[in-house]
Formats: sequence, structure tokens, C-alpha cells
Amino acid sequence: MARWQQTPLAWKNLTSDRRKMVLVSCGVGFAVILMFMQIGFRNALFDNTIQLAKILEADLVLVSQARYNLPSEQRFQGAILREARGIEGVRDVLPIYVERSVTNIHVVGQMSRAIRVVGVPLDGKVFVDEANNQKRDQLWNGRSALIDDKTKSHYGFETTNRERLREQQVELSDLTLSLVDTIEVGTDFVHDGTLILSEEAIGRYFPFRNRGANPLDAVDFGLVQLTDGSQIDEVKKSLSTIAPREIDVFTKQELMDREIHFWATSTPIGIIFTIGTIMGLVVGTIICYQILFTDITDHIAEFATLKAMGYGSMYFLRLVLQQSIYLTILGFVPGLMITYLLYQLLAKTTGLMMIFTPGRIGLVFLLTLGMCVVSGLLAVRKLWSADPASLFK
Repeated sequence: MARWQQTPLAWKNLTSDRRKMVLVSCGVGFAVILMFMQIGFRNALFDNTIQLAKILEADLVLVSQARYNLPSEQRFQGAILREARGIEGVRDVLPIYVERSVTNIHVVGQMSRAIRVVGVPLDGKVFVDEANNQKRDQLWNGRSALIDDKTKSHYGFETTNRERLREQQVELSDLTLSLVDTIEVGTDFVHDGTLILSEEAIGRYFPFRNRGANPLDAVDFGLVQLTDGSQIDEVKKSLSTIAPREIDVFTKQELMDREIHFWATSTPIGIIFTIGTIMGLVVGTIICYQILFTDITDHIAEFATLKAMGYGSMYFLRLVLQQSIYLTILGFVPGLMITYLLYQLLAKTTGLMMIFTPGRIGLVFLLTLGMCVVSGLLAVRKLWSADPASLFK
């Protein structure tokens, strides 16, 4: 093969002018960052919304049929849990209580604000992480709470210093509350913070939650733990017959999938971030097209010479597609690095779970590659349609 045929023409076209190469990287990198941020916010919506469910220990979860998503406050009667404990294969059933709309937390020196309050029993394994169960054990006196360390700073909690946290004067529903430790739950687009209380504390601070009846007889979730996980389908069918018109029975994964589907399809937030990702893809395609089209225009005489020498359409297609791949790499790598820093900053300042996963990185890379390849296919048409003879006039 002749030496001139081995010349990496596509690479040299992009790197011959260092200033131009930097501008090219910035243009594609901007589109990469835009897509990463939209996908990051969308996934943070999902990840944070299901975080409470993720940290709870359960093979199956009982919820009211009227509860269309996790933040809603439709409940069922605790008697159903007592029946569930009698089902063969069930090891334990634990009630979970959630208050949001009527909560009123006041840190001395700060404004009173609403906050999510989650009540848990003091016996049994409530949390997946054993360290969280040990922290839960500190709630024995019915007047104390764990505070989510991701709670927004405007509440005024000293979450970074446990000693100062314990010294803070806090009131919940106009009653004194002691903060004993922190726990990681995470904020979301509905909740700016979370308190974990014991069952006894739920009855003390929210005696009205069941319309004058025993406040603990109104349950938000039932965590069902099995003696043998392989029996999950059989136990699920049996639990569904207890109160078929009152409760739904989900595996924990099914419950989280349902929540993600709700936010993705039934709320404008999920749709907005999806549209934002598409817009980032469109903007990136336009930027890449302009880059490749300008490069072809600037070197049209050289390309015309090659065409006059007999190089066919497939040669120019390969050439432009190679440039598209180089554009992908030049823009994706710096875009990935900058996005990583932005994710860290946002996670720290907002409490949102801005998480990099191989799947999400791979998705943005494929979108970037597709964006650049489509741009290359659009730009190469100028070479295909050019008449070599007319180009030298």
C-alpha cells in the first residue's frame, strides 16, 4: 500500500489547527454536558424518590390501593398486618408510618417548616443496613429522632456535628424533640428533609392521624419479610387475598419500578427532563454538522482533487465518519470530566443523588456518537454532489 494512502487524513484535518480543535471539543463537549445534566436530573428524580424504599428491609410491601405514588398519604388499617403475620412463609411484618402534610418542625432560631416524618418499630430488622438498625435503637424513649444528613440547610440542623446536633432545641408539632444521630435517606423533589421516629413517637406527636382512633392503626406501608425468599410468589398470592379491595402487594423492586414509571410518565417533571435530553441531542447534532460542514467547505479544493483522482463516494463517507468518531472522543472526554465535577457540586449543595453509572455513561456516549455520525452523514452530501470540474473554475 502506498504511503499516501496510510495518511490519517481525518485526524489531521481536525488537529492541524490547535485552536480550532479546542473550539471543536468545546462545542461537542457542551452538548455532552447538556445531555448528562438532563439525564442526571431525571435519574436523580427517580433515585431520590425511591431511596426510602431502597433502605427498608422487605421481600414484599403492602400499600393501600389508593396510594398512587410513595409521597401520597393513603393508608390502610393495621389489622391487615396482623392477618398477614399468620400467612405461611411470612417471618415478620413491620408497619411503617409516614407523615408529611401536617408536620411542623421548628429549630430554635429558624422558621417552622414542613418535613417528612417516618415512623418505624423498634423491634425487627427495619433497615437493610445494620448500622441504621443500631441507630434506630436510640429512639427508645419516644421523644427522639434521627435526622437525614441530606436534609436541606434551611432547616438549621447541625447535621455535620453530632454533638451540636444533640444540643439543638427542636420542636415537632409544638412538642420538644431530641435529635440523637443522623441517617442517610436523601431529599427529592417533594421532600427537603426526613426525620425517623419510633412508633411510640408517632402516636405522641401525631395523635390525630387516624381520626380519633388509635393513631398506629393507620399504616402507610407494611414490610413483609419471608422465611424463604424462593416462596415469594406463593406468599404474594396469599397476601393478596387478605384484603383484595384495600391493599396491593408488591415486591420491593416492583414498588420502585411503579414509582419510577409514575414520575416518568404521569408528571411534567419527568417529561421535561426527557425533552431536555432530546434538545441537547438536537443542539449537539447542529453543532457537529456545522463543524464538519465548515471543515469540508474549507478543504473543498483538496477534496475535489481527490475526487478528480478517482476516489469514490465510499472513501469520503469513511473519511467523514472517521472525523465524526474523533469528534465524539474529543468532546465526550472533557464533557464527562466537567460533568463529574458538576455532579459532585450539585449532590453536595442540593442533596440530590447525582450518580454516575456505567449504563448512564454508556448511554450518553452512544447518544454523542449517534449525534456525530448523523451530522457526518448530513455533511458528506456536499462532497457527493460536488462536480470536481466546477470546483477549479
